Amino acid sequence: MHAALLSGDFAAMAGLTERLERQLTRGLITTDPVMLRDLRKKSAENAVLLRSAQRGLRAAQRRITEIRGVSAGLTTYSADGQRTYSAHRGGPDHRA
Repeated sequence: MHAALLSGDFAAMAGLTERLERQLTRGLITTDPVMLRDLRKKSAENAVLLRSAQRGLRAAQRRITEIRGVSAGLTTYSADGQRTYSAHRGGPDHRA
């Protein structure tokens, strides 16, 4: 799972999660305290990676929204900080 998260292979994550769930329900995961501690540590590291991936995806979504907004018109701010919009009247601008 760690390698899949680092490489961004989210398609592989579904299969890995299912495999882990099957092992857990069959009791195939050890009860050895040392191995359980290591497993807990790995899952905490994976949780950090997942949160980072979520933040990255949200940032990308915001950026896409901003780019789409640029193609619709110009957003400026008044002296008192209020947004104003100006409709785009020209052709498509591929520089966005």
